Amino acid sequence: MNMKKSFAIAAMSAMLASSLVAQEAAAEQAEPKEEKAAWIPSLELSVDHTSRYMSEGNVGNPDPINTISLTAEFGVTDNFALHIGGTAIIDETDACDNEHNVEEWDWQVGFTFSTEINGIGAIEFNFDYIYYNYPRDGVHTHNTDTKEYEIDVNATDVFLSPGIAFVHDFENDVIKANVNVTYEQELTSVMENLGFECPVELWFGNHQYTGCTSSTTAYSLCVQPTLKYDINENIAISAYVQMGWALDGRVRKDWKDDENNNAFNACWGVNLTASF
Repeated sequence: MNMKKSFAIAAMSAMLASSLVAQEAAAEQAEPKEEKAAWIPSLELSVDHTSRYMSEGNVGNPDPINTISLTAEFGVTDNFALHIGGTAIIDETDACDNEHNVEEWDWQVGFTFSTEINGIGAIEFNFDYIYYNYPRDGVHTHNTDTKEYEIDVNATDVFLSPGIAFVHDFENDVIKANVNVTYEQELTSVMENLGFECPVELWFGNHQYTGCTSSTTAYSLCVQPTLKYDINENIAISAYVQMGWALDGRVRKDWKDDENNNAFNACWGVNLTASF
């Protein structure tokens, strides 16, 4: 079964699940919800279709891709949770005679901790250890497995939810980081449960990451305007545009020399997320 059919089936299943959840929610409105035991995880399934594979503004695969990820989160305490998950990225090309086969596997495990700071409000700290597996050499710009850790810190109560992220591929000494903000706006005047969000990320990378500079530099600016519609409290769909600008002159030249890239790159995508 190809990924287009799989994506359609996933969407139809989610729509059916949402109607069943809505019926159950209506029947249980008068009953208080029982707290979930710590050993019972919350699950999130996410399915994306993207017009091409972009990462930090750089195009790694110029053809459409499908992404399926599943994450389980265990709420240990009110402000500490463990999570584990996996992601499969499947392209729609016939490169290496493997049309619709997995191009990349991502496996991650980590934790999230939140706390309150006077004058700032809620601060969320997230740590992940990620293993990237590329089973099809030559299809992606990376062709060897890598392992890295990522640390994210966000001030979720501050306007635009400013944050920083630090990523280290310790096998190849690749270091990258970003500073980020996210603008969010409810669009209930247009449609109930409709919202707009736009994350903005300024990426920095060392010379091993950029591959074309001799020192750490501002690598790219990435913007992703997104329209999101909540079907119910468990199911959401969204449509977005990813845009990336090369900032450093050497990076711009490197992108332009790549047949898949320009100094400015863009792609579109749609997403279906189900949380239970």
